[in-house]
Amino acid sequence: MSVPTDTIWEIDPHTKAKHEILHRYLGAWFGIMGPRNKKIIYLDGFCGPGCYKNGEPGSPIIALKIAHDHYSNDRINKATFIFIDENADRLSCLKEEIRRLGSCPSDFDIIVVQNQFEDTLSNVLDEIEKKGSTIAPTFAFIDPFGFKGAPYELIRKLLQNSKTEIFINIMVDSINRFLEHPNQQITNHIIDLFGTEEVLEIINGEGNRVEELINLYQKQISKIAKYVRFFKMRDKNNRPIYCLFFATNNRLGHLKMKEAFWRVDHDSGYEFSDATNPDQMVLFEKDHSKDLADKITEKFGNREVSVKVIRIFVEDDTAYTSSQMKKSLTFLENNDLISVKEIKINGGKRRKGTFPDDVVINFR
Repeated sequence: MSVPTDTIWEIDPHTKAKHEILHRYLGAWFGIMGPRNKKIIYLDGFCGPGCYKNGEPGSPIIALKIAHDHYSNDRINKATFIFIDENADRLSCLKEEIRRLGSCPSDFDIIVVQNQFEDTLSNVLDEIEKKGSTIAPTFAFIDPFGFKGAPYELIRKLLQNSKTEIFINIMVDSINRFLEHPNQQITNHIIDLFGTEEVLEIINGEGNRVEELINLYQKQISKIAKYVRFFKMRDKNNRPIYCLFFATNNRLGHLKMKEAFWRVDHDSGYEFSDATNPDQMVLFEKDHSKDLADKITEKFGNREVSVKVIRIFVEDDTAYTSSQMKKSLTFLENNDLISVKEIKINGGKRRKGTFPDDVVINFR
């Protein structure tokens, strides 16, 4: 994936997929956080020009349009939008795209900053720390072209705020190619990104280096966020080029991002490839019932548990959703691999084929 040098450039399929995830998640995030908080913040680092060559909207415009829709339906109080980029020409283009949207609500504060993302955010967080205050609920979309400018320490500071979520692009293909670069400054950027020199040990590993980079970043982010989920992007040769990591301490946010992932990738819920023909009709989507059933059985084998316990496990600790869980429990029941009690915990009778939270299951 080459770094664009023009002010605006053509959008590629994996960027469209990335924006589809962002669109679906922000639709949920603004709707949930907007009414519950006096103020919310959308932060877009490396925001770009706000549009592509054929008029497709960039991430700042996607966020503003979704927020405007929610505001029109009284689902947002006040919102601040911070767009950061080093390139003056791209920011001029972004300002023009914002102007074309028309008048924004008076409760929207739009801040466009020409500066390095790391410097800008570090100053903001340092100022907040000095005042002893906390940042308003924030969704931070961090989408650099390389691996410089979004160090682990900065991400850690962001996620110290319990209502902050990040969606960050980790360029695993570029990192893999530069991992053995003789320039110590480049090596330091990689170390800073991962927050550990352990990343250099991957050089001497015998496994898939890109997968090891993904696993290491997930391990590092999991130290500072309760819920971490990633989504791989592949190029037209089906080679992994970058990985989008979502991190939050909010359980509902985690569930909504998983749903957004599955909407983009019906087969696995965690990757998209430019090699896939987006116009080809999918006649048969993969049935995950048995795969998830095996995970559930491995976790709860020879035990008696409620569906609620199973649901929380599926939602919190797997890539799957509660609707997929119900299909898996149906699979297990139809194959006589579980027995389901007729009387629910609340004393009512279970309706055949259903799996509400208060149903009790015995694993054989």
